[in-house]
Amino acid sequence: MNEIIRPRGATPPLSAQRWDDSRFDEERAKILATWKTGADVDLNDAAAFHRSRAALTNVARKRGWAKQTGNVLLQPYGGVTTLAGQTELIRHVATEGGADIVPTTIDSQTRNLKYAAAEEALRASERQGAELLNGFPIVNHGVASTRQLVQAVDVPVEMRIGTVFPQLAVEVGFAGGMSSVTAGPIYYTAHYSRDTSLPETIANWQYVFRLIGRYAELGVPIGLQIHGIGTSTPFPNTLLGACCVLETLIAAAQGARSFSLDARLMGNMVQDVAGVRAIREVAEDYVCGRFGYRDAVITIDRKSWSGRYPEDMARAYGIVCYNAMSGMLAGANEFIANSVQEGVGIPLKESNADTLKAIRQVVGMMKGQRAGLQAEPVENEIRLMKLEMNAILDAVLELGEGDPARATELGFRHGLIDIPFAASRHCKNEVMVARDAEGAVRYLDAGRIPVPPEVLKYHRACLERRETGRRRKIDYQTIVDDIFSISRGCLVND
Repeated sequence: MNEIIRPRGATPPLSAQRWDDSRFDEERAKILATWKTGADVDLNDAAAFHRSRAALTNVARKRGWAKQTGNVLLQPYGGVTTLAGQTELIRHVATEGGADIVPTTIDSQTRNLKYAAAEEALRASERQGAELLNGFPIVNHGVASTRQLVQAVDVPVEMRIGTVFPQLAVEVGFAGGMSSVTAGPIYYTAHYSRDTSLPETIANWQYVFRLIGRYAELGVPIGLQIHGIGTSTPFPNTLLGACCVLETLIAAAQGARSFSLDARLMGNMVQDVAGVRAIREVAEDYVCGRFGYRDAVITIDRKSWSGRYPEDMARAYGIVCYNAMSGMLAGANEFIANSVQEGVGIPLKESNADTLKAIRQVVGMMKGQRAGLQAEPVENEIRLMKLEMNAILDAVLELGEGDPARATELGFRHGLIDIPFAASRHCKNEVMVARDAEGAVRYLDAGRIPVPPEVLKYHRACLERRETGRRRKIDYQTIVDDIFSISRGCLVND
């Protein structure tokens, strides 16, 4: 079979408005026809399969249960090529690592619609007994094999996919019994594609969100793990939080209701605690309050540091445990954990399991403790973060006349949303950050982002204290040093 060309046609104007059935069904017929395994996807049969399984093998239900009961969930990363290899991986992290949700990361060939190349690598992997792709080629495995994978464990499976073209992979994943997907038209445009436009990516992901709405109508909740925006360098969690809200609103309009929103580790304890709380409060205000999705379930997951890790795994454990400690102080609902082997290559299943054990130890010891950081610095940081997120969201929503999809596109077009070191040419790349004397991430240049004057003044004062202490200005080399500081063992190396 020849290489895939993604379906194209006349694109309706960008809007968050729910797709009507005719638009979705027409697009769905094109998507399922793009590779042979699409013929095995049947929505009613898939919904029946989901309903036949235990309630807590569903990601959305498990996140809702954990929020209600105060349990904290753990999930690692991980994906390999073959069914046998992926089955072994998720069984190991579930049984040995105690994962509450297990991942299946999708390979880069599938993410770029290169199904023929993925097929060739899959068959070669099976012949050679090797894992030749950087993830699980789910479209090539198809529905039946995916169901075998899902049934191999007693915990739910989340598809982890980073792409601007998610439709067919998600169709196969959901039909195969996976009950959540990592999602983000903003994140995947900014960081996974140089040229793809936001309107195209948003429409591609609206397909996924409307598919989730269809499953909901059949009695099957499907979760979303919302990324917002971010890079593998230091950046303000406020930008991530504002974009998480926009992505959640775009998804909710199509019928999605289960949302786990990212908050990223940056290293400064006050900011890391404040970020989780501020993102939660702003998201609940806009999604459940202002936009009226009162049945939405919003949880906050704390991601590990996404930048460079130390090659020394003993030091990497320090990052992992710090993340768990700060996340517990903040009230995170879930930890999504990089392995301590991140600094040396593709992690083994054993190191993934050991990482989860380390986090579980910290979570267990912190559960029920009420001691925390000094209230005043944390509350001040939360107040400033909320001021900033509200200012960004209000500005872009006004620009988009209340439509979160149009607001997103126009926000990026005019630089009201931006991020340092983005891959996409649709980002202005005007914003620049540096760490202050205590390692907190501050705006060195906010570009066109509508950061309130009070917030900018505070950030500038924090950076000036660092410059005074080091007796020289923050320059480009400082920014580079800050990018690698965590892997080198300290936040500020002056």
